[in-house]
Amino acid sequence: MGKHQMYEILVSTGIQGFWVCLVLAIAASSISITITQTELFVPLRTLADKCGHMIGYLFRCFYCLSHWVVILGVALYQPRVIVSAYPVVDWVVSAFFAITLSSYFSGLMFKVFITAMGKKLKEKEAKDILAQQ
Repeated sequence: MGKHQMYEILVSTGIQGFWVCLVLAIAASSISITITQTELFVPLRTLADKCGHMIGYLFRCFYCLSHWVVILGVALYQPRVIVSAYPVVDWVVSAFFAITLSSYFSGLMFKVFITAMGKKLKEKEAKDILAQQ
């Protein structure tokens, strides 16, 4: 494989689309976990609850919110993991590809988040026990 051929592969629309979907998935995962799980966004979640049950639920479910973040990202960046004569179909495929990646990343991030919370809780319990003695 020549140098020119390698360059064509690296700059192909499909590879660029894959890269954009990967970045969108990681960003969507991070944004959705941050908004739905951290204390920083409690006021936003409270406001969303006042807007209606489904809106409130959206801002409490990182899986649900990540879909909308990915859809927005795909609408803005229009990545094409596959390239056919039907760009809209390509964008839909790219969106679901990025949503799937985001789900995996969210699961991993949530597991780390829960582990850190569990560790913090055990430290607090140990301090409370030592303080009672």
